[in-house]
Amino acid sequence: MALGISEAQLLGLFLASVFWGMFLITFVQSIRYLLWDSKGNLKPLSTINWPLLVVAALLAFLSTFDVALGLMHNIEAFIFYTGPGGSAARFTGLTDWVNILKTCNVVFGKLISDGVLVYRCWVVYNKRWLVIAFPLLLWLGYLGLAIFVIYLEASADNPHVLLTGPGLSDLTPSITSGWTMSLVNNILATGLIVYRIWRVDQENSAFAVQSVSSRSRAFFGRSSRRTRLQNVTRIIIESGFLYTTIALITFITFLTGSNSFYATSDAELQILSIAFNLIIIRISTRPEENYSVQTTRPHHPSFPLRTFTSVAESTSPAPDEIISKRTLEVMVTNEENVDVDYSPARSRGAISFRSDMDMNKSGHDVERNSIP
Repeated sequence: MALGISEAQLLGLFLASVFWGMFLITFVQSIRYLLWDSKGNLKPLSTINWPLLVVAALLAFLSTFDVALGLMHNIEAFIFYTGPGGSAARFTGLTDWVNILKTCNVVFGKLISDGVLVYRCWVVYNKRWLVIAFPLLLWLGYLGLAIFVIYLEASADNPHVLLTGPGLSDLTPSITSGWTMSLVNNILATGLIVYRIWRVDQENSAFAVQSVSSRSRAFFGRSSRRTRLQNVTRIIIESGFLYTTIALITFITFLTGSNSFYATSDAELQILSIAFNLIIIRISTRPEENYSVQTTRPHHPSFPLRTFTSVAESTSPAPDEIISKRTLEVMVTNEENVDVDYSPARSRGAISFRSDMDMNKSGHDVERNSIP
């Protein structure tokens, strides 16, 4: 039995309400970490990440506004509308301002989320424009198609038709192209970010053996250790997978012409906002970790620093005075300890170097070889 438009709208309102409740929890937590520090003190205005705060506020507005529109639309269709066709006729108004505003909510939410992803990719690649040239073109292409789709929807010749129904020769190719661009952009930008972080972590491990304080429970009760960059990579992959999955499901429902597209599209905006908040929360809630990185060369070159010859005379007045000669050879091994502090208390990327003298009050390992 095919899902009717009235049932699809009710299901969409239910899913949007459930995920909006989850979003509200994550939104409050993300605002807490954006405006307050770990001690509960309000951050100075100069240290607040204003771009993330603005994006979080915009996504919160779009998510809440979408739920409010869905609720009003259902109340109007099932209670106040008394015309022919019942609630189904009210929901099939393509040029209705409620449907147009709901389309704008989803489109602008995807534009904001994809834009933030492209911006993060630009930052992790040291602001190299060449790296994000293609993702940026995809984002601009989706922006142009989104504006075009909204214009076609508002000026449709046949106002009583569904987005998933026949008769939309102009809208369907534009929506399909725009959704494809958004999906490809999301996967590509996430992959570039993860690859960049993975390369940096591999380069670090090639020069250092990291002692990481974070533990994770692996299979069969075994504990494994991950570096901070590996944790960040995992967070980005999981959040990106969450959003990409719901976007792909929504895209498939649109291509198949199913009315469940309305339900999945209502849930997509909420999940999109949840994924954005989860990245802020999971990175901010990680404990302050001091990563002690010790670099040890496999071959310790040693060389004699000085050869001492000591003469120990006996205090006894015996005529056959005993004279003991010993040669002391001091060997210096070239070892170096490097401590890297990733704690938030320091400036970003601060690295402190401490020699053995700082830690043991002895600058070198000394080998004494006694020669009788």
